[in-house]
Amino acid sequence: MKSEYYGEYYEHENSHWWFRWRFDMITQIVDALPKSDHFRLLDAGCGTGQMTKLLERYGEAVGLEIAPEAIAFARRRGVENIVQGSIADPPFAAGSFDLVLSLDVIEHVDNDVHILSSLFDILKPGGHLIVTVPAFESLWSEHDEINQHKRRYRVPQLQQMMTDAGFEVSRITYCNSALFLPVLALRKGKTWWRTFRGHSIEDHPVSDLAFYPKPVNEALYRILSAETKVMQHWDLPVGVSILAVAQRPLEAKTEAAPVDLSINSLIADSEQQKVLTAQ
Repeated sequence: MKSEYYGEYYEHENSHWWFRWRFDMITQIVDALPKSDHFRLLDAGCGTGQMTKLLERYGEAVGLEIAPEAIAFARRRGVENIVQGSIADPPFAAGSFDLVLSLDVIEHVDNDVHILSSLFDILKPGGHLIVTVPAFESLWSEHDEINQHKRRYRVPQLQQMMTDAGFEVSRITYCNSALFLPVLALRKGKTWWRTFRGHSIEDHPVSDLAFYPKPVNEALYRILSAETKVMQHWDLPVGVSILAVAQRPLEAKTEAAPVDLSINSLIADSEQQKVLTAQ
């Protein structure tokens, strides 16, 4: 993401209907997962830290973020543990985490297959991965340009990538389905209008995120909250995003190694990486 937009995202994460919906959807999944006494979670590509902060209720949550601007906002939010580093080469020892989340992140990198393999390595056997990504190239717009996306996905593509990385995919579905047609129409209309005026998509792009009037913001949140209840029973055939939940398979005849419970013990190279603790 372009650095000048981190402040805008920091503000939106507190109240915007899209972030509220995603927080609810993800926390429902995390609520249902089995948890050990020393449950460790990684928010890989944590941005300005709102999800990381919410995950602290479940155990020892760590945020991984490469952008110093985003880390500064996460510290302001009070996130306890942040590691500065790249999701392409996570600076953690193998088997460090019980749960890894990568929420709207892998679409930003050139080699998304490598990212999934890296996340597989830092999960404990039996640990879980939760991924969200944007769906359908037909929805490509200036919003993708602002967020520096490399691609959008379809369910079979993402499922195959996760399987190739070694994961067992337990759930994969489109989501934000109720707004798929309005979003498609809006984005196609904006693209047509830019073309009509002789502008390219790179000329002063505008994000889809906006400060909506409170009644509109609340109505959109309630629409997607109802959809989340439907998703508890059925997969959805189309949507603006994709949600996937996967597990690193248990390894036969392995013995649990002694666990060092300090955050610093997770860092693979302490000379090159630094744990940033909120003050």
